[in-house]
Amino acid sequence: MRLSVLLPLPLGPLSYLPPEGCSRPPRPGLRLAVPFRKGVRVGVVLGVEEASESDFALRRAIGYLDEEPFLDEAGIEFLKRAAELYFAPAGQMLADLAPFLEPPLLHEVRLVDGAARPGLPQMALWRDAAELDPVLLDELREGGVLEERVRELKPTRKTLVPLRAPSDKLTVKQLAALETLRALGEAESQTALAAAAGVGPGVVRALVEKGYAGWREVEVELSAQPPAGPALEPLPLPEPPPRINGGRWSERLQLAAGLAAEGETLVLFPERYELERVYDRWPPPALPFHGGQSPQLRRALWREKPSVVLGSYQALLMPRQWRRIVIIDEGSTSYKLPSGSRAHAARLAELRAELLGADLHYLSLTPAVEVVDKPGLLLRPPRTRVLPIDLRRERGWPLTGRAVELLAQVPQKSRQALVLVARRGYSGRLFCKSCDWQPVCPNCDLPLRFHKPGRRGHLVCHQCGYSEPAPEVCPVCGGEVFGYAGPGVQWVAAEIQKRLPDLPVYQYSAERKDDLTPLQRGEPGVVVGTTALLRTPAPPELALILLPYAEGFLPASDFRAPERYHRLLWQLADLHPTRSPLIALQTFEPDHPAVEALIEGSVTGVPESELALRRVLGYPPAVRMVVLEFSHRQEATARAAAMEAADFLQKRQGGYQETAPFAPLLGPAPAPVPRVRGRYVFHLILRAPEPNLLRDWLADLPPPKGARLRLDPDPVGFVGLLED
Repeated sequence: MRLSVLLPLPLGPLSYLPPEGCSRPPRPGLRLAVPFRKGVRVGVVLGVEEASESDFALRRAIGYLDEEPFLDEAGIEFLKRAAELYFAPAGQMLADLAPFLEPPLLHEVRLVDGAARPGLPQMALWRDAAELDPVLLDELREGGVLEERVRELKPTRKTLVPLRAPSDKLTVKQLAALETLRALGEAESQTALAAAAGVGPGVVRALVEKGYAGWREVEVELSAQPPAGPALEPLPLPEPPPRINGGRWSERLQLAAGLAAEGETLVLFPERYELERVYDRWPPPALPFHGGQSPQLRRALWREKPSVVLGSYQALLMPRQWRRIVIIDEGSTSYKLPSGSRAHAARLAELRAELLGADLHYLSLTPAVEVVDKPGLLLRPPRTRVLPIDLRRERGWPLTGRAVELLAQVPQKSRQALVLVARRGYSGRLFCKSCDWQPVCPNCDLPLRFHKPGRRGHLVCHQCGYSEPAPEVCPVCGGEVFGYAGPGVQWVAAEIQKRLPDLPVYQYSAERKDDLTPLQRGEPGVVVGTTALLRTPAPPELALILLPYAEGFLPASDFRAPERYHRLLWQLADLHPTRSPLIALQTFEPDHPAVEALIEGSVTGVPESELALRRVLGYPPAVRMVVLEFSHRQEATARAAAMEAADFLQKRQGGYQETAPFAPLLGPAPAPVPRVRGRYVFHLILRAPEPNLLRDWLADLPPPKGARLRLDPDPVGFVGLLED
């Protein structure tokens, strides 16, 4: 007998012999410690395989960590299917969905009886394997003379406990302190015991020195923090449709609670901030589960069985038989995993619901293009007040006169304003006004962003982190006058302070997070920031939301940009729980469909028109798409690898290319940003109406010669850059 074990690595299942002398029958889903290379890793048993003649070459597993399976059979099947769906090794999918799988271990070893080894007499007794050379351990393991045992190290804390009964050798105060400790059972510190007994710390210290009290390690009981706010009232629906859109945030939250009231439910969130915000209002019992919790806490919560789990994508593998899965804000790009398998959590949730036979619901203010054609319920959307400011006609940059007039009313009426900018720093581009020279990152084909702390400022690449001081004169023509393009947070904040010096101005971005407490208290002011602002509570007196350059949120190379822009504008409309702040948009496209939809109060118009357009052009969800990304430090190597892959895929597709409604293979072509972090990038795009076709085409794809290949199934965009 041998075990099929899956490790959280980009590998398929590996085979191991069962642990030596273990009487426990192997069960799928149990966590198992195994030797791997020169260390010990923890994996999951997928199943039991028949013995074969080659089993003598297999390594033996060390030991199980669980009494009950960590994954149930449905979870194992989901893991396998998810790996197939995203063309990834099952181990990679396990690492993505359960990054907390491997706990700290106490791994102990000793020599088997009678296996003397010169120079190692101390190994007759159990000792920590970390004290020994991994190469030596491997030699002893291969020689069959090593015994091993392993257990999970639980988080512990030190506590003061009584060790001896009182005696007449103690002073009155010492006796009082010891009796207090015996009554309490334990104390977290000497100071805490002294305070409880009404004595000085020196008295307790004497008890410890005399051996009447001492320190003991006790296991920490981990649990989720209780909700911080009042519980809302669930709003059940007699026959809930698959899709629910519109409404205020509080209304959608009540509907989500109503959906979850009918049985075991997983409510899936794209971001931790939104999950925690909902948990504080959710009616108990409910369990939060997300990546912001410590790995120890997630392992402790893994087996709990509340009827409702509010989770991130890491909750999808929990050993539960969900009756219903609710996906919140299914169109959020935060559902897309940025690395590893690059899976899309919303698509994984759909697969999980399908395998479990669970009801699936989408709940969001604006529907994603992928689900807008499903039967739905439309609630009355938030009331909108929109003011497009046409930059083709208005004067002033980065703030027009009308924008300054609006901001000037903020302190006059004791209100607050939010100014949303697409990028951090001072400007997206610095250029010489004489010769048009502009600095470019030496590692990426991207302009360096200008940041302006100090007298000169500095230039930063927001992709690779390269930085250099800003020049005092143009290095090409010696010109001393520079221009700026693409306003950033610093530029807009400085302009507001210049035009309205008495208005308190705050900044909030990845590089600077001012204390917004005065705004939260209701004091007048304006905060200038990136979309990171949307992960903070809305100021209570918010009356104005200004976008100085709305097109900054519309990247040209992203086919999902109109949908994202539409979602962002409606997110701003729903930012305050009760108010309807004026949304002022400085834009070169005041008649953009997303702007018109916001004015008209339509949350479904843009997704519906985008769906029709994508069906005509052959973009998701009309087809399934996979981007193949080839990269290398030499442009010729990356291009050659992409060309070879294209030839292979064209042969695989055969006659399908002639009958397909859309070209199934696009490229190869340089990526929208051709060089990133010193590597040249080329893209191939595969698309097909059936996922099985993609799987067949990619089967046995030869590894690229010299270049690195990464697959991006279900891409949310083609640029692949970090958030600016």
